Amino acid sequence: MAPLRGGDTRQYADTVRYVNTIKYSRTTWYPAYMQERLSRQERKSQTRERLIDAAATVFAQRGFETASLDEVAAAAGYTKGAVYSNFASKTDLLIALIERRIDSQSAQYSRRFEGQDLATAARSIEAEPGLGMELEKQWVVLAVEFWLHAMRDEHTRLLVAEQYERARTEVSKFLVASGYGQHGHEAPLEPRDMAIVIEALGTGLSLQAALDPEHVRMSLAGEVLVNLLHLPALPSPEPMLPKAEAGD
Repeated sequence: MAPLRGGDTRQYADTVRYVNTIKYSRTTWYPAYMQERLSRQERKSQTRERLIDAAATVFAQRGFETASLDEVAAAAGYTKGAVYSNFASKTDLLIALIERRIDSQSAQYSRRFEGQDLATAARSIEAEPGLGMELEKQWVVLAVEFWLHAMRDEHTRLLVAEQYERARTEVSKFLVASGYGQHGHEAPLEPRDMAIVIEALGTGLSLQAALDPEHVRMSLAGEVLVNLLHLPALPSPEPMLPKAEAGD
């Protein structure tokens, strides 16, 4: 790459009409301008993430209906103007929260189950439920808040339903990619219907485990999947033998 041109660029300092043009793309001020624009974009992205983090905390603590955008802004360390520069409304912020949750879970599951067939993935969930449909009390509270609000507001219901359908689509894709219905047994349900069952299973167990963790274990999710998909059960773990005393 040829070196950047030097020289006096003050004649262009007060205008943007030369930006992104071939003739002046290598003047010394061009990289600085791009770097400044990139940093603005990064700052905006960071602000958005902090607002979503704050919204998760405030909505869970105060309730979605009761919480105000002023409280969200204050929790994030901004004014309400920062909220409205990133989100059109409180509902828009709610949807952003759900979108981020789905994207995060999809990425987590992709990393965990990449290259695995369905049998291996289901047994993995059964053996280590904490790595799969993990119990996250704050999100359980948020999910209940969002569902209640969606049931009372038709516009929100449609938006939330769209996000849950997106999540089911991701599960369906995984089922197909992992060999669903190809492990020696006929698939009990179509991939999309099975995705609905898996989502309902995880949601129901999460709600019950959050309320009564002493009696409801998340490992049931994996066990039900193993049976529902007609997979061989995991072998029982070997009992731990007591350590021999020194000198025995």
